[in-house]
Formats: sequence, structure tokens, C-alpha cells
Amino acid sequence: MPHPQLRGAPETPLIHLSSDFIRAKEYFEAIVTSSSDAICTTDTRGRIIYFSPGAERMIGTPCEDMIGRLAHELYADGRADAERIMRLLRRDGALRNHELVIKRRDGRYLCVSMSAALLRDRSGKVLGTLGISKDITPRVELERRLREISITDELTGLYNKRHLRERLADEAQRARRQRHRLSLLLIDLDGFKRVNDSLGHQAGDRMLRDFAEVLRRGIRGRVDAAFRYGGDEFVVLLPGQTTARALQIAKRLAEDTRKASGVEISYGAASLRRAGSASELLGTADERMYRMKRSGRRRRPG
Repeated sequence: MPHPQLRGAPETPLIHLSSDFIRAKEYFEAIVTSSSDAICTTDTRGRIIYFSPGAERMIGTPCEDMIGRLAHELYADGRADAERIMRLLRRDGALRNHELVIKRRDGRYLCVSMSAALLRDRSGKVLGTLGISKDITPRVELERRLREISITDELTGLYNKRHLRERLADEAQRARRQRHRLSLLLIDLDGFKRVNDSLGHQAGDRMLRDFAEVLRRGIRGRVDAAFRYGGDEFVVLLPGQTTARALQIAKRLAEDTRKASGVEISYGAASLRRAGSASELLGTADERMYRMKRSGRRRRPG
């Protein structure tokens, strides 16, 4: 027998409530399933408790293999990235468009834009985190490529004069702050105008490209930097090197150039003074290079 107060009461509202709840749940699941974004939740220990189909596709790992794992295993910087994210969440309560790098199962890296929030119960107690990440690798790669084009000399593939101004200012500031040495070479190709005028621009261009290759082989790739300064002039930045060491490098480059193409070079070396500026460093090297050029002497190794 039904409760007296419920005798004759329609049963449809309860049925409708259940149906509406089921439809809402199915609707939510359909949205999550169709999303290409990675949706992930963790508990308070940072262990994954939900891993969406979009996350599976992005990372290349099935959900069942991810549940229970620590989320920071996905980050390129591991625990450091996770701690940085948690500091921001505790401070602001939420994170919007935070860019970081994550690792796929196949070893590739992806750049993602993450939005995240703390998950709380009704009393405000933190239960874990919710993170939604969008793959922005194509955009980041395009930006990197455009940046590379903007700072690269088209003919030689070395950095261009525009980037020299930026890099020289940065290196000079770093050298003063860390009390490190910074030296610079300014190099000119002797006879370039004669080759260009007598044999044509293609021969001149080939001369420039050949010398650029000598530079690339002759400097420390991840430390030093070579630039086409303009025309047939080149600059090499040598962080941590003295003027004497810069001159040794210049002599070796001169010998390598002579062996490769028979071309002679003139050069000037200078080091940043403690109270000096980047422009003074370049000016001193320029003055010494032209002094050598006017003298008609060649400084051979040894």
C-alpha cells in the first residue's frame, strides 16, 4: 500500500526526473567523448582518476593504462611542472591558457594550452584537480618558424643584422651580470667586390655561402653565434672568450677559408669592458678590422 499522503499522487515526476538525469548524463558523456581536448582529473595525491578519450588520442595511451598513474609523468619537466601548476592553482584557484610541454607514449613532445581548476566538495574541501588541455603544437611550430625566418639571413642561413642587435645586447647584459667575458669578431671577405663585379652575383653569392659554412663548422654551435652583418661582413659572438682566444679562432677561420676557397679575410677582435657598451664592443672590433685591411697584412696561424 502506498503511503497515505502519496495515495493517488502521480508517479510521472519521479520518472521524468530519472529520465532527465540519464539524458543529461548521456549528453555530458557525448560532449566529453567527442572533444579533441584532453580532459583529466586527479586526486589530491596527483594520481589520475579520469582520462578522457581525447586525452587517449592526444597521448597515445589507453585510459586503463593511465588510471592511477601520477599526472606529472606526462609533463616534460615532470614534478617541477606539476608543482608550478599547483602553486598557481592554490594562489588563483584556477588556471587559464597555461602553456607547457607534455610527452606522448611514442616519445614525441606536444605543446599544449592547459586550463585547470581545483575540485572541491560542498564544504570547500579540495578533492583533486580538473585539467583540460588543447594541442597547440602546430601554432607553436609556425610561430617558431616565422621567428626563425625573421632573424635569419636568407642567402647564408646565418643570423641576420637585426638579430645581432638583440643578441649582442642580451649577451652583454648577461656577461656583466655574471661577470663573464664576452668577445666579438668582425670579419670581412677580401676581394669580394672584385669577384662580384668580374664573375657576377652568383659567384659572389657562392663565396658568401662558402664562408658561412666555414663559420658554422668553426664555432661552438650551442654557445657562439655567427651573423651576416651586411654585404661581405660577418660577426661572431664568443661568450666566455678572451680577446687572445678570439684572435686564435679568427686565425683558424682564416686558414680554413684559405684552404676551402683560396679567399683571404680581414678581422678585428674585441672584448667587452666592464663599463663598456655593446656598441663600443662592435666599434672597437670594426676599427681593428679596417686597420688590418688597410695594412694589407694577413695574420696566419702560428
